[in-house]
Amino acid sequence: MKTQINRALIESLSESKNDEFLEFVNNVVFSLVEQTMSDISEKSPFIRKDKWVLLPVNENYLGAFSQLSTYDYFLGVENPQLEINSKSKKYLFKFLWTEFKASWRIGKKKYKKKKAEEGVSIRSIERYGLSDFRKDVVATMAQYLTETSVIYDYNSVLTLIGRDDFGSNVRINIFICAYNSGLGQFKILNEFKNKFRIVEFGDRYANLNYKYNACGDMFVKMVALINDIFSKEYNRIPNQILVESLVNNCPDVLFKADDVYQSFVNVANFIRIADPKSIPSICDTSRMLFEEKLVLNAGAQMDFGKIISMLDSFKF
Repeated sequence: MKTQINRALIESLSESKNDEFLEFVNNVVFSLVEQTMSDISEKSPFIRKDKWVLLPVNENYLGAFSQLSTYDYFLGVENPQLEINSKSKKYLFKFLWTEFKASWRIGKKKYKKKKAEEGVSIRSIERYGLSDFRKDVVATMAQYLTETSVIYDYNSVLTLIGRDDFGSNVRINIFICAYNSGLGQFKILNEFKNKFRIVEFGDRYANLNYKYNACGDMFVKMVALINDIFSKEYNRIPNQILVESLVNNCPDVLFKADDVYQSFVNVANFIRIADPKSIPSICDTSRMLFEEKLVLNAGAQMDFGKIISMLDSFKF
């Protein structure tokens, strides 16, 4: 155990947060995205002002930040046609290969005639999709940022960095998604594999709000402290669905409103002795934590063992 966990450390970590700065960055990002979406909606028939959502998805939502935290958001656009167009573009190679094989076997003219009768056209691969939308977002955002800011385009995620616009050591990740409000689904396109990764947060935000209303800021502080200590030990942030589920599972009575150290001792002890198979997911309390896709798909089961090991080393 590299970090000596004691009252002095817990209290100093708890007091080191600048909530006003976190709020400032969130406000800047929301304003930037809102203006960007307004501009794009005036130029594209696929983007409507009332059919998009920007959702904080990591520790950003609670404000349970550590030194290694980033500001992660899902920018979801709701338009089924946009989703269809996004995948059809990636069938270009398959389409051309089929054309070649068919032309070789049955003759180019006959094949073209058959495809024309079926209504298939090469123009179908040139429709406006998520990759086009992502490029429009980059171009539009750039108009509102200073020259000192940089936007990196990584396939399905945009990363924004800029001291003058966002502040020091701030990294903002905006994942471009198709969105289904009825199902609460975000779909992130992997352009190289031509596949959507479906992400569903279920009741996560409702459950977090409920716990916060019951326990106040102390709930947020407990999540933040686990993030802080974990990042010091392992140089990365633990899976937030896992951490939120662990802390949410702790009885409300353990959160002492006037003593952050005693609250941490209570929560740490409860997490250490809890049966991992009985801990419900923050996204769906009828489903156990290690049945949660957002934990399993991230390979975050090992984070649980590391958290327990970290807390076991705590000298109470």
